[in-house]
Amino acid sequence: GARAGIILRFFAECLLASMVVSLGTAFLILVAAWWTSSEAWGAPTASEQMEQVETAARNTSPMDGPVTEGRLMFRTESEPEMQPALVLETDVTIRVTGPLARAVVRQRFKNPTEAWAEGIYLFPLPESAAVDHMRMRIGERVIEGEIQQRAQAKKTYEAAKKAGKRTSLVEQERPNMFTTSVANIPPSGEIVVEIEYQERPEWKDGAFSLRFPMVVGPRYIPPEKLKVTEEIDLSGQGWLISSPPEDADRLTAPLHESRESDRINPVALTVILETGFPLAKITSHHHRIIQSKPTAETWSLSLAEGEVPADRDFELTWTPVAGSAPRAALFSHVQEGMNSALMMVMPPRGDGVQSRSMPREVVYVIDVSGSMGGASIRQAKAALTMALDRLKPHDRFNVIAFNHKTKALHDRAVSATSEAVEDARNWVDNLDADGGTEMLSALIRSLPEDQQEDGWVRQVVFMTDGAVGNEKQLFQAIHRLLGERRLFTVGIGSAPNSHFMRTAARFGRGTFTHIGSPDQVLTRMESLFKKIESPVLSGIQVTFLDENDHAVNGVETVPGNIPDLYLGEPLAVAFQTTTMPAKAKVSGRFGRIIWESTLNLDGAVSRPGVGIYWARQKIEALMDGHVTGLNAQDIEAQVTQLALTHHLVSKYTSLVAVDKTPIRPDEALLRSQRMKTNLPHGWKGEGLRMPKTATPAQLYLMIGSLLLGIGGVMRRRQLGVGSV
Repeated sequence: GARAGIILRFFAECLLASMVVSLGTAFLILVAAWWTSSEAWGAPTASEQMEQVETAARNTSPMDGPVTEGRLMFRTESEPEMQPALVLETDVTIRVTGPLARAVVRQRFKNPTEAWAEGIYLFPLPESAAVDHMRMRIGERVIEGEIQQRAQAKKTYEAAKKAGKRTSLVEQERPNMFTTSVANIPPSGEIVVEIEYQERPEWKDGAFSLRFPMVVGPRYIPPEKLKVTEEIDLSGQGWLISSPPEDADRLTAPLHESRESDRINPVALTVILETGFPLAKITSHHHRIIQSKPTAETWSLSLAEGEVPADRDFELTWTPVAGSAPRAALFSHVQEGMNSALMMVMPPRGDGVQSRSMPREVVYVIDVSGSMGGASIRQAKAALTMALDRLKPHDRFNVIAFNHKTKALHDRAVSATSEAVEDARNWVDNLDADGGTEMLSALIRSLPEDQQEDGWVRQVVFMTDGAVGNEKQLFQAIHRLLGERRLFTVGIGSAPNSHFMRTAARFGRGTFTHIGSPDQVLTRMESLFKKIESPVLSGIQVTFLDENDHAVNGVETVPGNIPDLYLGEPLAVAFQTTTMPAKAKVSGRFGRIIWESTLNLDGAVSRPGVGIYWARQKIEALMDGHVTGLNAQDIEAQVTQLALTHHLVSKYTSLVAVDKTPIRPDEALLRSQRMKTNLPHGWKGEGLRMPKTATPAQLYLMIGSLLLGIGGVMRRRQLGVGSV
């Protein structure tokens, strides 16, 4: 009996030890899988994805034989074999007429496989784009998209997809980031989705400009509940928490990086300028173009290469002949009894006003995260060095660098002596780009709550590509902490997050400057320096009057609170009313000097798109309420109603198109894929790990090691029992 008990105990301990060892091994395997998986980081590094693509190119597709160079492949969870990926081609036509630009973006989804396919494509548009039309083209047939509340549009799309009907959906993720979904693309077939939008070209520094973004750079998503500081309570919980946005999984597409000749998603682009005045110069800053002149005041511009890969922004500027640009303009449109108007005024320069009688305290913040690698960090460091050289001995300054950690050159701003500036230059010169983009702590460091003594003009110059997904939280910090400072953003690189950069500058009562290539550093930074060193037109008021100079009520303007204007910037105000006023009086202050001007409104030029422009600006103003603390339900209700009325895509509304005839057989498999995008031009793939959530990996390792240790001890004990 004793011998039987020993044998039973021996087998029981063997079984228990095996279970413990297995559990420990499983934990270690899970941790290893987590560590190497793309889901733990948001996406593999670009170099890892490049290796995956090149490996795929050496494989053999079961359907199509050997894969040739440049053919993109993918695999699904249900089908481990590599499959040919959907092909995307984009054609863009932008027509500029007076103050507005109208664009048509044609996305051609081609299915090279013998299976039915669904493509999901994340793409950018200008941050001020008013997307108001979408249509789906199937051969010669055209199906117009309908505007619906976002949840309903998604249901409409999913139901059509399940029923085997060709369908497409356009959703807004951010004001400059959209997703197109296309379902039931037939084998060896294609579907074209046309998207139309409107925007206003920017007037700055004596020239008009527009940008067409072509690629969404990877967005850094903060880990769960990263405590940033205990001194500032923005969350109502006693500390400020950096946390991922709810839609984090929709903000970054799979990444494709390969040789320059192997870029994907080709884009053809044409711009037609109908300015109404002669031009002295037209400049394409990042792409070679071909120009033609069909009429005396019309220019047609197209890409010299015909097509270019979608890996950088297209930027165009046109400069009027000296003296030909209007100093004031008014455009209007009447629709359903409502007058919508856009008024543009160029204020005087403020010459003769003492611009900087008080010394400046400037904090320079530079992004050194992984997305800033390559050309971007070189441009940022060159711009920062120029800024340091502009400091005067009576100024004060500090430099802050951040990635997943924040470090400052000094604990607080110091006098800009020659020695201090030289030390700062050396410090900046040794900065390298790597790691994540924890911007919140750097922002807080640059905007401390403690107010120092009066007598200083306080400015913050923030240099970054803006590759973040938690924009709302950053805007809230700026709104809460700005005080009397001014925040100037400098967008760095070929594909910056212009929505973040421009909105941050708006909440910061400053300006946004974009540096897209090294040859722009000198001119763009010189322009910024002139702005921050010149008088500001502040306290701007617009009063509408009748013919007898009596105030007219019932005019709704956007923006409601007009921001300060800097050197070279126009005043642009959109308004809507039932009866057009006779006059508009504009006033403001250059320091202590009052400036005002009265404009007659009876000579407005008719432009059909003005109503759309007003509605888009109104939606932007309403969405700012999420930052300033307005009721979220009221904001959603007002934005939804406005977007449905004007047929606009917004955070709460989407465009959906459905072909009424089912074509996919019930038994046919539908393959779905998120389509890859290029790594933005000039970005380095190395160091682009983007942590999404905090997971207890160290705890798992400890538990796994402990279980393995227990298993080893029990195993030795078994061997000891067996030898007795």
